[in-house]
Amino acid sequence: MRLTRFFGRGRGDGWLRPVPPAEVTVRAVGYVRSPVRRPRPHGWANVESVIAFEPGHERRLEGLERFSHLVVVFYLDLAANAPEKPEQLDLGGGRRAGIFATRSQLRPNHLGVSVVELLGREGLEVRVRGLDAIDGTPVLDVKPYLPEYDRR
Repeated sequence: MRLTRFFGRGRGDGWLRPVPPAEVTVRAVGYVRSPVRRPRPHGWANVESVIAFEPGHERRLEGLERFSHLVVVFYLDLAANAPEKPEQLDLGGGRRAGIFATRSQLRPNHLGVSVVELLGREGLEVRVRGLDAIDGTPVLDVKPYLPEYDRR
């Protein structure tokens, strides 16, 4: 179902929201350099990795080092080729959950989002701890973690 039934109607103030696109295109801003080379379900809390940004992003990174934590959005590229696209997962013990109720990489759009500790920045390299992404994972966006917005 397209969203046209929800959008394209006035709000009474004269503003008409255009119909949003059904597909979007994004470009990697950098890539993860990590000692972890293969996907794994656990053990990410103490992993230190580097987000190596593509040239041209130097000015976009200015001031990032003022924050203690970051929100990292990345593309789970290996999962995109997985043969199985489950709607639900077996959690063991007879429990099942829909894919949106898990942290599985087998999501419809294969997006990962993690809050990580910022360890430092040098030029185009940002060092972090706790990023659950393997070596070579494309990074789509990085934002400072702001407790007033990001903490419940």
